Amino acid sequence: MDSLTIRETFLSFYEEREHRRYGSASLISNDPTLLLTVAGMVPFKPYFLGDAKPPTPRATSFQKCVRTNDIENVGYTTRHLSMFEMLGAFSFGDYFKREAIRWSWELSIGPFGLDPERIWVTIHESDDESEALWLEETDVPLERIQRVGAPEGSTRLDDSDNFWSTGGAGPCGPCTELHYDRGPDWGEEGGPEVNGERYLEYYNLVLMQFEQDEDGQVVGDLPAPSIDTGLGLERMAILKQDVTNVFETDRFQPLLAKAEEVTGTTYGQDDATDVSLRIIAEHARTSAFLIADGVLPAKEGRGYILRRLLRRAVRHGQVLGLDVGGGRSVMEPMIDAVIVSHGPAYPDLERQRELITRVASAEESDFGARIRQGLEKVDQVIASVRKDDEAVGFPGDAAFELHDTYGFPIDLTQEIAADAGLELDRATFDELMEAQRERARAGAKRGGGAVPVEVYRDAAGRVGATDFVGYDRLAAEAELGAIVTPAGLQGSASEGDEVEIVLPRTPFYAEGGGQIGDAGVIDTPTGRLEVLDTQEAIEGLSVHRARVVAGEVHEGQAVEARVHMDRRIATARSHSATHVIHAIIKEEVGDHAQQAGSLVQPGRLRFDFPHFESLSPEQVAELEATINQRVLADPHVRTDVMTIDEAKAAGAVANFGDKYGEVVRVVTIGDFSKELCGGTHVPSGATIGTITIVREESIGSNTRRIEALTGPDAFSFLSRERMVAEQVARLLDAPTDDAVERVRGLMDRLKAVEKELAKARGAGLSQQAKELADGATRDDDGLAVVVARVDGLAMDDVRSLAGEIRGHLVTRAVVVVGTATDDGKAQLVAAVSSDLSEDGVEARPILHPAAQVVGGGAGGKGDLAQAGGKQGDKLDEALQVAATEARRVVGEL
Repeated sequence: MDSLTIRETFLSFYEEREHRRYGSASLISNDPTLLLTVAGMVPFKPYFLGDAKPPTPRATSFQKCVRTNDIENVGYTTRHLSMFEMLGAFSFGDYFKREAIRWSWELSIGPFGLDPERIWVTIHESDDESEALWLEETDVPLERIQRVGAPEGSTRLDDSDNFWSTGGAGPCGPCTELHYDRGPDWGEEGGPEVNGERYLEYYNLVLMQFEQDEDGQVVGDLPAPSIDTGLGLERMAILKQDVTNVFETDRFQPLLAKAEEVTGTTYGQDDATDVSLRIIAEHARTSAFLIADGVLPAKEGRGYILRRLLRRAVRHGQVLGLDVGGGRSVMEPMIDAVIVSHGPAYPDLERQRELITRVASAEESDFGARIRQGLEKVDQVIASVRKDDEAVGFPGDAAFELHDTYGFPIDLTQEIAADAGLELDRATFDELMEAQRERARAGAKRGGGAVPVEVYRDAAGRVGATDFVGYDRLAAEAELGAIVTPAGLQGSASEGDEVEIVLPRTPFYAEGGGQIGDAGVIDTPTGRLEVLDTQEAIEGLSVHRARVVAGEVHEGQAVEARVHMDRRIATARSHSATHVIHAIIKEEVGDHAQQAGSLVQPGRLRFDFPHFESLSPEQVAELEATINQRVLADPHVRTDVMTIDEAKAAGAVANFGDKYGEVVRVVTIGDFSKELCGGTHVPSGATIGTITIVREESIGSNTRRIEALTGPDAFSFLSRERMVAEQVARLLDAPTDDAVERVRGLMDRLKAVEKELAKARGAGLSQQAKELADGATRDDDGLAVVVARVDGLAMDDVRSLAGEIRGHLVTRAVVVVGTATDDGKAQLVAAVSSDLSEDGVEARPILHPAAQVVGGGAGGKGDLAQAGGKQGDKLDEALQVAATEARRVVGEL
């Protein structure tokens, strides 16, 4: 049974039992507690928590999932994967344990044809009810049911294999698992608790009853007991294709074959090669799916996970002999193999082929240079450790330098160190990383208390879901439903209080889809609230973050809510402009330039998109011209409400990371833009007014950002720019059209003068260097120490002077040059002759004591170092200290 048939068999089985079928959601989770979608239930989490009402009480789905806790094991075992597909069946407060157990049994021995005599079951150690139901509803005997608890001393319920959670705050509960006995070839018998390799787990039934906090402690019951079942497609493929591990299934065989072809190696000949081939195949697959869903390489978050996977795959291409970054790509052919083999089930892979290929290839090229430099440094450290009889492992500070200076991933350092038989001092590395983070966080901490999610749920239970009526009106009457504070709900608020207000119906748009939340006022018979912002606190519940500016307000009062009209209209112009920019940039730059993020504000917008190089000024000008031509043609802006399936069939664009319900709004602008969007828009294109691009820049690897102004804000900006141009033209006594060429001519003349001055200054420095070198004397041991103070020099000139003096002296020479700056600071440079450098003399230790004298520190490596300090009045003393230190250091050779 191939994988596509396994998937269809599972989904059809549950559809026959009144479950609604769902396709896979994005790997970018809408759950703020998760970086990525880690389980099949994640898209349905609001239904389990009671934060939203499910469209049907039963669901079945296939879901791509990524988990990163075992990345370092991927490849080294044949079990671990960073990405897998979960087939799920769910009950949202409908059926519970009895049906879940019965149907899992019927599916196993019926459509999947598994031998009932080889199925074993595990349950949580406290779950007597599940044990009884297995005995009542199935043919599993008591001796094939095993109870599982948490390890001794554990304080988390989810430390047990039979108590499930997402790993953070959220739904949880005991679970019961189905395992299949693969026979005596897999070792000793005795059930899953004795031999997990022989008794392969393939189906997990999570009996969701509780909600837990971040510490893994149960904090309450779910609104209604629910069911979350997950069957691993890859695990079932192992059983139905009668292979020993996942890499032999139809999911991975094409990928391993391509990895063999790319590297010129053969799978199955030796363990080390097999490890590298598995890593290349598995990580290429995960990376392709992540990029297709909008994840791009970055220094943190989900982008770092992607970068880690790509670099690990590239590193193992290098292990197998490829010249990484030298013109032979690992990732491009691997990405193609992933798309060909997985595209039929996941058409987004083919649609995003160009984006996936270019992002992966660009990261590979960048890492190629880093890996060569980093590996050289790693080898030096390993050699140094092996020479030191007292050293016991790979130093944490060296690992930190590799990470901080060379961009070399700590995971690779740890892996290479382990291959060399060295244990990485991870504790020191972590300490240095945390110190760096603390420095970065200094001054950036914000005060204020956050409202616990339980308070928002109380408000939702009291008021219900928010009815947004602001698409066609900017004012509405309602009742003040709840007053929210970090301490809980309260009955009233007085002048000066900052609170969050919940209304059952509101004209205020809650921030979403890149559009900021509305501001305005809420009036009651006894007071007024100034609304500063509007947010969706939990799904379906809008809160108005407000300050009481007059009187007091009370829960239950009648209110009139009014949105600031000018602010809303300006925001609508920017949102419609964002859609126009999105459509035109895909036309001009390429279909891969999908929206990767946006910020829509009154009169201005920000638009992020994946691209691999900066746009030239000419491209930006052409883009801006095309955008304004489309807007001035006054295209009609139409909004339609339809089901998500109808919207996709109509060709509406869904943006990365955005969350959509069963019924969506589709905004169409003319014949060139059609997007799923819940934001507010203008009625016609010309209403947007002028759009002017004020900046195009990089915000990260392969990601560009456009910032633009719209309407009156764009006009004001252009007016200011025109005034500046006219002022410059008047200063030049030239027509405005000639101003650029006149300025360019002046700049060329200035550069020529500066070049002549630099030439003259260089000649002067050369003469000065020769005079200082000629005046040097050598000690009895032949050492020449030249110390000179030359004030008024720039740091580059100080370095040049020191280097030229050293060049004249040739051997056994130490040169220290200092200068005092106009603002009273001191700068010093030390240079060591090459023969002394080869004997182990470094410039930085010689300069360090002098740097301390002037109140600073020294930096540099090898034969050249520099220093600076605030106490320029102590420069002469510092130079003498440097001379003394130079003689001491050389004398100890």
